[in-house]
Amino acid sequence: MHIVIIGGGDVGRELALNLAHKQQKIAVVEKDRHRAEQLGEELDMTVIIGNGANLDVLNKAKIKNAEMLIAVTGSDEVNIIACMIAKKFEVSFTVARVRDPESAGSIDVDTRGLIHKQVGIDMIISPEKAVAQEIAKTINFPEAVEVEHFARGKAMMVATTVTSEARLVDQTLQELSLPRGCIVVGIKRPDGGFVLPGGRNKIQIGDKVYLIGKSDVMRKASQLLHHEPKRINRVIILGGGVIGYSLASILESDKQNSFLVKIIEKDAERVDELNRKLSRTTVLQGDGTEVSYFNEEEIAEADILVAATEDDRTNIVASIMGQKLGVHKIISELTRISYASTYETVGVEETINPHLITAAQILRFTRREDVVSLSLLKEEAAEVMEVILPESVCVVGQRIADADFPRGLLIGTIVRGDEVIIPDGDTVLKAGDHLIIFAIACFQLDRFFACPKD
Repeated sequence: MHIVIIGGGDVGRELALNLAHKQQKIAVVEKDRHRAEQLGEELDMTVIIGNGANLDVLNKAKIKNAEMLIAVTGSDEVNIIACMIAKKFEVSFTVARVRDPESAGSIDVDTRGLIHKQVGIDMIISPEKAVAQEIAKTINFPEAVEVEHFARGKAMMVATTVTSEARLVDQTLQELSLPRGCIVVGIKRPDGGFVLPGGRNKIQIGDKVYLIGKSDVMRKASQLLHHEPKRINRVIILGGGVIGYSLASILESDKQNSFLVKIIEKDAERVDELNRKLSRTTVLQGDGTEVSYFNEEEIAEADILVAATEDDRTNIVASIMGQKLGVHKIISELTRISYASTYETVGVEETINPHLITAAQILRFTRREDVVSLSLLKEEAAEVMEVILPESVCVVGQRIADADFPRGLLIGTIVRGDEVIIPDGDTVLKAGDHLIIFAIACFQLDRFFACPKD
């Protein structure tokens, strides 16, 4: 597949790097000469210097041969125009990153239809809205550092860091007394090593452990690796931008929980606007990095602090202050991947990166139509995806032990109708099964389907 990527920033780079591993043919368009030259050297692929909304530039990228165009520049206008031009050349699938919610209207992140007919965009990605949705998942599952739902909520993946209070420290996986209905599918060691585990691997303090299984047992399972649960009531959001507003809206609409939500925003006009738009959220003006303001607003009593100011340095300072004040859980927006090591150095573990979320949502559409969802794991060379098993492949009707799957792949859960199955070697695969697959990043999905039935 020939794919044209417009924009060589963090999102474009992540997409290009990932797709190159999948052996796709990629052309990247980037208007900044220095960044374009860096990308060309780093990724060893075609990088064209120019404006992605320019017809001549797109011709250099061989738009006529493209099956997909992905526009992820910082300009909504450039992204939309590039998609419009691509459709004139009969490009099958177009994706536009749209940051301004007014541009996207009320369109959901992956909705298609009306926009396609109007301006030729098959998929709109709103990074800030996606980030807010991811943060909301974590707030509803406070023991976890990563949460992902599959098969319409019937199965889920949870990543949690093992603490000294965990009951299962120094036990091998085959010795673990996890609740029925879940399985350990990945472990990141404190030294940075990452493994797809076997029965002899031990759980150690500081490990980030990835669990997959039935949604209704995951909370209990993660608590065995962490500590006793804390009731979440008060949420403080630093930053009243699109992320802060979207997150507050999601929490206000939560019918199962009654969160006390407070937004702290610098800009007075934005404070007034948010107060008009939000009904149950308290919106205050102030600088969330001033110690006196922290104390005045009793942020130390918050159960969860979300630092989403759109400035990494401000988010880092706020997160450190939150740690010193004893806030139970801190979630910080990471806008520049280069700051990831800084967060790790100061002990801020839970960061959320709009670029990785955006890339993961787009990458699903570069795979087979059988891929329902895909998530790139934070800082890991691994990914988790939900795949519908088609009737046409030879593994249908086989036991997993006999299927000879490629190395680097682990089927964590199978959702079959309303049944959630934790498979073993004797589990027989059936057409239509939803497979929740945990795989190293270099795994090629096409190899999974490489044996069509006779």
